[in-house]
Amino acid sequence: MRARPVILALALIAAALPARAAPEVSAHFAAPTDRYGHGALGPEHEFAKLVVTVTRPGSGPSPAVERKSYTITAAADMVFEDTAPRLADLDGDGFEEVIVVESSLTKGSRVAVFGLATGAPTRIAATEFVGEPNHWLAPIGIADLDGNGEPDLALIDAPHRLGILRIYAFRDGALHQIYQGGRLSNHHYGASRILGGIRDCGSGPQMVVARFDWGRFYALRLSADGRVFQTDLGRDTSSAAFDAARACKI
Repeated sequence: MRARPVILALALIAAALPARAAPEVSAHFAAPTDRYGHGALGPEHEFAKLVVTVTRPGSGPSPAVERKSYTITAAADMVFEDTAPRLADLDGDGFEEVIVVESSLTKGSRVAVFGLATGAPTRIAATEFVGEPNHWLAPIGIADLDGNGEPDLALIDAPHRLGILRIYAFRDGALHQIYQGGRLSNHHYGASRILGGIRDCGSGPQMVVARFDWGRFYALRLSADGRVFQTDLGRDTSSAAFDAARACKI
């Protein structure tokens, strides 16, 4: 008969305790390799390793900080092919996921998501490989593009050959494509930088990308019903113009 008051007291104590802060996550690529040799991002931008560092604050009056680094080594027939890993809490659990582009020597690129909720980074989701070598995916960025309260991942499929805008939502532990279309680009072959990205100038997130022939560039908005609307940003598609557009100066 005394169990219920004890349980209630423990619950009240737990509720009164300060919530532990979410862990801080950082990530970078390491060990450049030439085993793939695509060269889309120039020399030394294909990597054999992904290093993820997780910093967890301790608890108590003098909390000790726990910092641990994990190294994920790509399989012998794979590389990480991107400018840098991207971090976002895709599932809303308080742990940032690590999002990367992986490329197979025979099947080309895919986007992979590594989760940290269980400790060491674990691949929890991925798109299908594009199906052929030297076929690359150039990320635009991650934001709640359609306004449903959940982050979306946008990229350009083959920015040098196809220029297809693809947008994915992370649901039920998987990446689901919610949009494809266009003839666009965000990268010059051999450049170490992807241009454009996500901006929010006060009316919601927009994707800043170039027309496929680089004659103009646009800010794209994804509506709640899955349509994409574009705002023309002009003819200047230099990196300075892209930076100005990202900063909402264009």
